[in-house]
Amino acid sequence: MEGKKIANSTSKSLVVLFILTLIPLILSLMNFVNNTILFVGLFAVNFLIVGISATKVKHPLLDIKNILRKVTLIIPFGLVFSIICAGIVYYFKMTASSILIFLSLIAIVLILLSAIRTRSNIRRINNPKEYTEKQLKRVIFMLVIFCVISYIGMEVPPFSVIPLWFGLCIPFIALLPGYLTLNILNPYKDEFRLIERLGISIFASLVITSIVGLIVVQLEHMLNMRHVSLVLVIITLLILLPLYYIRIKEKNTYDLFNDYRINRFFIIITVVAICAIFASAALVTSGNWNENSPSALFQGNTTFEVSGIHYMPDENGYYNFSNGEELNLSINIKNDEHRDMQYTLKIEINNETVNDTIEEQKINLKDKEHKTIKTNITMTSGKKDIKFTLYDSNNQPYKIRHLYVNVNEYNETETVSEETQ
Repeated sequence: MEGKKIANSTSKSLVVLFILTLIPLILSLMNFVNNTILFVGLFAVNFLIVGISATKVKHPLLDIKNILRKVTLIIPFGLVFSIICAGIVYYFKMTASSILIFLSLIAIVLILLSAIRTRSNIRRINNPKEYTEKQLKRVIFMLVIFCVISYIGMEVPPFSVIPLWFGLCIPFIALLPGYLTLNILNPYKDEFRLIERLGISIFASLVITSIVGLIVVQLEHMLNMRHVSLVLVIITLLILLPLYYIRIKEKNTYDLFNDYRINRFFIIITVVAICAIFASAALVTSGNWNENSPSALFQGNTTFEVSGIHYMPDENGYYNFSNGEELNLSINIKNDEHRDMQYTLKIEINNETVNDTIEEQKINLKDKEHKTIKTNITMTSGKKDIKFTLYDSNNQPYKIRHLYVNVNEYNETETVSEETQ
């Protein structure tokens, strides 16, 4: 009865905190926080909610009255998370109201964690065997969600505009595949100590990542870690998690490995990943995302290739042509910036005396769209640098390719003909 009373009291308190958290979040996303007094008031609300929620996570079996008495925990927790949010906003050059967005999201994460921890602790006390079985199933369910969320964060706009995959890929590269593989092969809790199981899991994950990386290199002729991470996500979701579920159904769950610290870690990274991708979408769509921020440099890429040259360069890197020879080139441009782009393509011929622009055009490409542009250049005598410059939407040089040519003064066929005569 005591456990049920704590659960009911906690549920009501957390619902109130959740509703209060939504107020600053919604007002910030709708850009209604344009008053200093309003901002300070909403910040104070977020500060207290974050502090109370974090304290509740630390002490899940205390009711809200006893939590409010722990001021020495509430204030430090609020300060720490506020400083973290302020640092993120300053680094990415976002608007001040973004602090409220991040604090609200952190508060939601903490509220969910405190609810999970409260129920888990009560269940563990009342029925330890049933708790073990449900805990294993919950971990599998959370990892399925984490895989789906990671795929969305890596591949689906607008969530993928901010490069979240740098963080989302780490568990798949360094832990999850090896951890699940080991638990499938040897699931019993007494076979390995925790530190041994973690060490083997990390080593096995790195081996799996290396094998996937070699396959990706063979297929794409380059190492693309984003694609490697996507393959690891798919392997974990479609192969390893179903096999792990089948394995635990075959055994007595009370005899299987089940460590609450690792389970808590999986729950935390799943909740953080969910909040992160929704925060990224909110920032991109609300206008708080600054495309000139440091991380915007990594948000996407444009493929810019010049092909159609069938000669080999000399020892100085120059391609040799004859005067009057026609050079037919193909310029390939592919937009992988996760947004529509307007490019400017400029082709220039530079030498010691002349800087001529021979072609300039605007190119509009939707996200993932590809375009091939044909161009003909007539060779004239002398050494020169044919420069291909692709400008971005802000008319800044983005990609540059150089073709160094050495054009003979006389056509080779004419020279051969004269020598024959």
